[in-house]
Amino acid sequence: MQQRVIADTTSGKVGGVRHRGVASFLGVPYGAPTGGSARFRPPEPAKPWHGVRDATVFGRAAPQNDIRLAATGSWVEAIDYLYPRTGSALEGVPMGEDCLVLNVWTPEAAAPGRRPVMVWLHGGGYQHGAGSESMFLGDRLARLGDVVVVTVNHRLGIFGYLALDALLGAEFEHAGIAGLLDLVLALEWVRDNIDGFGGDPGNVTVFGQSGGGDKVRNLMSMPSASGLFHKAIIQSSPGPLATSAEAAHDLAARAVHLSGLSPSRARELTTWDTGALLELQRALTGDVMGGFTLDQNLLDAAQASFAPHLDPSPAPEGAGVPVLVGHTSHDASLILCNAPEYATFSDSQLRAWTEGRFDISADALATAYQDRVGPEPARLRLARIVTDTTFAPAAFDLASQLSASRTVYCYEFAYRTPILGGLLGATHSLDLPFVFHNAELSPLAGDRGDRGDVSTRMALAWTSFARNGEPGHADIPTWEPYTPETRATMHIDSTWSLHTGQDPRDLPTRTRA
Repeated sequence: MQQRVIADTTSGKVGGVRHRGVASFLGVPYGAPTGGSARFRPPEPAKPWHGVRDATVFGRAAPQNDIRLAATGSWVEAIDYLYPRTGSALEGVPMGEDCLVLNVWTPEAAAPGRRPVMVWLHGGGYQHGAGSESMFLGDRLARLGDVVVVTVNHRLGIFGYLALDALLGAEFEHAGIAGLLDLVLALEWVRDNIDGFGGDPGNVTVFGQSGGGDKVRNLMSMPSASGLFHKAIIQSSPGPLATSAEAAHDLAARAVHLSGLSPSRARELTTWDTGALLELQRALTGDVMGGFTLDQNLLDAAQASFAPHLDPSPAPEGAGVPVLVGHTSHDASLILCNAPEYATFSDSQLRAWTEGRFDISADALATAYQDRVGPEPARLRLARIVTDTTFAPAAFDLASQLSASRTVYCYEFAYRTPILGGLLGATHSLDLPFVFHNAELSPLAGDRGDRGDVSTRMALAWTSFARNGEPGHADIPTWEPYTPETRATMHIDSTWSLHTGQDPRDLPTRTRA
């Protein structure tokens, strides 16, 4: 039975619902609408309202092109497992420029409390996604871990990262990082309001996956975000996606040229219809994964077309906040499966693909992987090799860098989904329903009988880290911090085990120059 519950914010009262001991407040504005004269500019706080604002349905997602437009290969089928409501990242939620909204799930809401707060930043390479995606529903995580869960929408693509400052001057100085500034404003909202939802503003963890993990990295380096969070979790970030100011300004100049406007009239883009700007974005950059082949560089293909420019890109500091960082064993498979040949990739094709690509022979490489992980299908071996040259070193290099100034914990998520005949393995995004304790509800997780147990242990590890900076708990092996010497990494599968002494960077997978 659902009960209505009301909470106060700095802009006014919001009315949510309580169900099974957790209250949800959906579509709560933290910023003002970003259309018209506010487009491409830093966000403003939400305007006050009178009465009780309904917070029982999700707010608008940021404008974005449909992720299905470029789907090829097995990705066409995988999309339906990722986004089970509609096969789209929006999952039926409308989009619009009044998208600066967030969602809160809290045990026994509106009661004074000091629960840890976990603020989720969705992935999607700065182009796609929303805090309302079904994998991110926060009620089960809040209930299990006794934490307050917040998911955030913010500007994406051309709306969040069109660097117009070189063309229009100081008035648009922050247009190239508007989407990141949205996140700073959201964290300021959490600081100022979360106590009224039972959360502790002095114990906030930001966590994100893929492009969301990159957002966490960027927030760690932004002075404006300093002090707004106290721990950070970075999942399957392929490495810094931020672009240079030069590249961002070049992309903006090409956008204006393609629009048919002269540089002096670039301001007129603030008057364009939302759909017209999305068409301009697609015409300018194409679809990120359209026509992907196995001969392409994975990160070149996945690189966000519109991304923030932080020039010069500072190293993540984050005032020494503890960090949990890791990847999945087959992170690359979700991108590789766009290639039509991936589904039937054979041992002979793998040998041909690896021969001459690395500093050792295909046979020696095969032996190295056989010794490390045992046998696996050629397509998953391919996905593992590509992961070990992209996602894995990004995680471990960051861990090595940060461990000198803070406590760092590392993990590898190795649980394999059985969907699509085992095509994807421990793929990119598979960890998400496990972290949110939604594995038993997620089609992506499949139907293995142990998924609920793995999900419980993983969600408890994440909430333990949010609570006290340590992911360990009674139901998993002792989780030691990572150092460059020990390289302690928790291997997460049906059985959990702490691996030490090596990581994928030790494998002979250096690409030939």
